[in-house]
Amino acid sequence: MAPDGSAALVELNTVESQDISAEYIDAHRLRLSSNKLGIAPAIHAAAQKTVTCSQVVRKTGIRSFDISPYGGLLVAGGDDGVMDVYEINSAVHRVKLEGHFGDITSCQFFPSGQVIISGGTDMRLKIWSASDGTNPATLVGHTAAITDTAIVGKGKNVLSCSKDGTVRMWHCGTASVVYKFMLSQISVNQIDLVSVNDSTESAEDESDLGNNEFETQGKVLAAACEDGRAVLIDLDTKETIAEFTTDDNRPVRAVAYDAVNGIVYSGLSDGTVLVWSCNSPDDPLLHSFKRNDSPVSAIRLVTYKAYDTPCVCVGTEDGQLFVVSLSRSFKKNVDKVEVIEELVGFDVDPVSQVRVALSSTAGTSRQSIWAAGRSNTVLGF
Repeated sequence: MAPDGSAALVELNTVESQDISAEYIDAHRLRLSSNKLGIAPAIHAAAQKTVTCSQVVRKTGIRSFDISPYGGLLVAGGDDGVMDVYEINSAVHRVKLEGHFGDITSCQFFPSGQVIISGGTDMRLKIWSASDGTNPATLVGHTAAITDTAIVGKGKNVLSCSKDGTVRMWHCGTASVVYKFMLSQISVNQIDLVSVNDSTESAEDESDLGNNEFETQGKVLAAACEDGRAVLIDLDTKETIAEFTTDDNRPVRAVAYDAVNGIVYSGLSDGTVLVWSCNSPDDPLLHSFKRNDSPVSAIRLVTYKAYDTPCVCVGTEDGQLFVVSLSRSFKKNVDKVEVIEELVGFDVDPVSQVRVALSSTAGTSRQSIWAAGRSNTVLGF
């Protein structure tokens, strides 16, 4: 590696028949390629930050985590119903959140960064103070394990999905269900809530829209269903916008909605990622890509300044974590899916959760990507 941080080319002759080139970028990144092995140039990045969740000593490691909106705090939970809040820069343990009777399957900060919602296999949602660990509200109604959560606007309403096949919208103040979406006879595995309204939210957006409903206008909900469907729903009208169904009803384990480009990404149980167009209802499948048969566990949109094409981060159950860029022609189809970054550090341990946050590193070309798995460490790239 170049000691001055410049891009120096290093030849790694590991075997006579193989020639691997490594271009030094900085202390955490190399660009690797090999013509003989057919490996296209891609950045291989090690974690720039690690937060060891010392309180997590559970068999399955970190099941879910989240980063606060301003990047100062981290919450993580495992399989014993307990979560812990840490200060990211110092890794100091701030408070323990204890009250679930089962695995923590989802935890997420409210936009304020001072309140957390969690869901578990005990079918309950709980709202917590990130400062003192108090639990002012518990939301009860699901009939099977919670699988994911989302915050609506500033957080007067929240969403949850479950293995009972429903997505429910809740009013936090009264701990009551505002609306129940019956999506499947089996599990809804993941949800992604996206704002499609570019206008700045005002005080009027927080007005009661009726039935304790707030800030649902201009919001689209994407849901990943075990029955093989990715579903888009208008959160305001409660109407289904589109459904995208896999061949042979292969389960959809992860979903992400790119409202700007009109694209839905669905990650399947067989390792395939399908790329759907919302603008071509008669022939919506743009592209698909697959590395191996390991199930996709997470998909997140990533803002990457170096690319003017859509970029997504994909995590899998065999420890792969990578960023791809989609090149699109003037026609509807995707010309090429290019792996632009490999994020290393998981070996073959499952990637259980991926979060995307604002980067605190000056001069960085993309958002920060955080991920966790079977260990008790959250990695930040």
